[in-house]
Amino acid sequence: MPGQVFPNKMQYSYIDVILKDGTYHHFTPRVLDVLLEGQRVHKFKRTNGWATVGVDPIRAGSLGKSNYYGPERRIPVR
Repeated sequence: MPGQVFPNKMQYSYIDVILKDGTYHHFTPRVLDVLLEGQRVHKFKRTNGWATVGVDPIRAGSLGKSNYYGPERRIPVR
């Protein structure tokens, strides 16, 4: 039906990510968490620029279950 709204349809934000193999991707925050846990991420984009894994502080913990309560700084791709 035209104009029908689907209230259960989820919208995902995507984050710019550079993997250790040098490839550039857009991932959901959940996928980024999994890749960070697997140590496959080189950099990802935040509001203040690129965060480099191993250089810049990032959330610790298992798949986003950290004690991080600060603002979301990972930039979603629009």
